[in-house]
Amino acid sequence: MVGVRLAAGLLIALAVGAQAGGWWLLGGAVVAALLAFCVPEPPALEPNPARLVAATRLVSRLALVPLFASVFAAYLFPGQPWAGAVVALVVTVADAAGLRLARYARAWLLGILLVAGAGFVALSFAIEPAQPVTAPHFTIGGLFAAGAVVFPLLPRHNPSWLAGSVMVVLAIGAGALYQLGPVRLALSGVPVRDALAALDGQVLNPLLAGVVVLSTVPAALLAIGGAREELAWPRASVACGLIAAVAAVLLDPDQALLLAAAAALAEVLVTAVLSMITGITARGVIAAVLAVTLLAWLPPVYLLGTVVAVAAGAAVTRRAGTPAA
Repeated sequence: MVGVRLAAGLLIALAVGAQAGGWWLLGGAVVAALLAFCVPEPPALEPNPARLVAATRLVSRLALVPLFASVFAAYLFPGQPWAGAVVALVVTVADAAGLRLARYARAWLLGILLVAGAGFVALSFAIEPAQPVTAPHFTIGGLFAAGAVVFPLLPRHNPSWLAGSVMVVLAIGAGALYQLGPVRLALSGVPVRDALAALDGQVLNPLLAGVVVLSTVPAALLAIGGAREELAWPRASVACGLIAAVAAVLLDPDQALLLAAAAALAEVLVTAVLSMITGITARGVIAAVLAVTLLAWLPPVYLLGTVVAVAAGAAVTRRAGTPAA
């Protein structure tokens, strides 16, 4: 899931991260990577705390579905949010019908997306930008806010994948910032398309459309599948998919990303705090402190929405030790 999730999320995270931190989008990616590295493994807990962890994990995974669906709509059907709802419904039906992405299919997708990303970076630095590159202005809030929006796209518990993912974010982010500058990038609703336009690469828009489809649709399918694994009744994933479809219509891609960031950080915070029941570790403390810090720089409405969703999700998640039905 790592490759397609990162590719699909970067299609909008470049703009939201630049809006939050300008050039410090790149520094925010490093902060997000530090947090992802420090996230502790979920501890063995009593049923009630374990259900809370499962509920936060459910919400964190489910929040990715409207994000990827709304990005699909923004790039391929501008001004038509219903297209995002269609994507969410299609992947929900596909998951309920038992469709799964085989390992070889994920490998092919990863290879295609890596080639596309490498091509974008090469083009970005091969052509001089239309406007001069400005020096970055450091703001601590921008650094942490940018880290918050990048975090839900990064893998955890796998240092090799994490290192590779951060390198991709830094390379693609630097290319987009170099071509558009932080202000133009921050104002873009479709940053990769606008970067190609700055490169006079509109001829590549059909290829970009293919990248959008090959990243967002599989990423949404894998996200709804991950949410299903946390449910006491797997068929309840259909209801979750309906909720995701509604969210895809109501939320713009940048709003969906902020909600996904709040959900992912809340999951980390709950996991880190509860892990201290079995023993306080440096990684657990760092994860909890960083999660709180990044959450503090997100608009409170998204944290409130996450809390409400977790409270509702606790009623439908599996108890600890209960196998999936």
